Amino acid sequence: MLVVLCVSLLLKTALADLQDHNATSVVEHRTRLTQNRTGTVALYDLLTKYDKRFRPNFRGSNVRVKVQMYVNGLSSISDSEMDYKLIFFLRQRWNDPRLRYGDYEPEVTQPFVTLDESALTDIWVPDVFFENGKGAAYPEGKEHTTLIRIYPQGDILFTRKLSFLLSCPMNFQTFPFDTQHCGVQMESYGYTTEDLSLEWTEPKALEINSNIRLPEYDLGGWNSFQCDVKYLTGTFSCIKATFSLTRRYEYYILQAFIPCIFLVILSWMSFWISPDSVPARVALGITTMLASITLSSYSNGATPRLSYTRAIDIYMLTCAVFVFSTVVEFAGVHYVFRRRSRFAGPLGRLLRYDNKANLAVPQLVKITIREPNHNAVPWWGATPEQQDNMAAGDVTNIHVNLACKMDVVSRFLFPTLFLVFNIAFWCKYVM
Repeated sequence: MLVVLCVSLLLKTALADLQDHNATSVVEHRTRLTQNRTGTVALYDLLTKYDKRFRPNFRGSNVRVKVQMYVNGLSSISDSEMDYKLIFFLRQRWNDPRLRYGDYEPEVTQPFVTLDESALTDIWVPDVFFENGKGAAYPEGKEHTTLIRIYPQGDILFTRKLSFLLSCPMNFQTFPFDTQHCGVQMESYGYTTEDLSLEWTEPKALEINSNIRLPEYDLGGWNSFQCDVKYLTGTFSCIKATFSLTRRYEYYILQAFIPCIFLVILSWMSFWISPDSVPARVALGITTMLASITLSSYSNGATPRLSYTRAIDIYMLTCAVFVFSTVVEFAGVHYVFRRRSRFAGPLGRLLRYDNKANLAVPQLVKITIREPNHNAVPWWGATPEQQDNMAAGDVTNIHVNLACKMDVVSRFLFPTLFLVFNIAFWCKYVM
């Protein structure tokens, strides 16, 4: 019995020691966990006493907010409405001494604390708004679009995904060879520069997704700068970033410029039609003129109604003038071709016959080809007395020859002038 009693006492003593050891281990483990969570607990305590109605450094130095932007998408560029849609990540960094918790955790196991987006109702954030925004931001669905990180020294990283419809004032004087500069402008709404200062993060203030592809534009470079503005209520901090959008004009060359060139060349076909073929030349001139006007109307729908002239307007208007000139040229040619009397005044002296006689000629003149008489005196070499004795047929032949020569001169004059115009136009707007 004595042996059994001794063994029982030994077992109880060993069990008690084991329990004490386990209790000590649990306490030590809980103590280590508490030490690891000291910073988070301290931050939680700070947030419970935090008052977001006051900015950081209240009545002290202004809050410097570093801004960085990552452009994830750029689309829906509207020339008629002068706006575009921008999808981007806006990152803001500032320091709030009231949220400094580094002193409570000597050995930091995690460099920051990430908060849920519901924490926005508990902490102060800059009152940034978009000056060129056309309405509220587009909703991005039900996914989370906000990131908040607080670092031990009170530094705050606030990132939000936004989708805005932004205005973009455009200049179409060189359309469709234009380059537009669209941007995004951010300002502080309520805090003046004495309380808040917006600054771009250098050296990478702006990053653009390399996978962005635009159907009508080439996305070029970008530029960021300060743009502090002064209102009646004070001077407010402002930052702005602009994007260069160069228009691709190949579509307009195929849809507008080449058809205009074809219409002008087609109008020149009337120079090879006989002056007495009135229906053919009139139909050709009117058809090409109407087609040119239709093309001009089609190009006007690409841009809003403007008070100035665009480059494409200059080209199409000039093409319409060339087409109209062929109709006017035919009117002059037909008038000379059907002339039944001598011209008076300077034109009569230019043609080297006097205007004293008014000769009657038949209503229809038939042009025949005769063998040249080398011994005959040409009409421009005749004396005034010989010119007075010219018959009506001779006067008619002069008019017929003059009309034909007008067509021959037009065959070379019109293409030459049109070529000179094209060289000047394309060198000015493209080269």
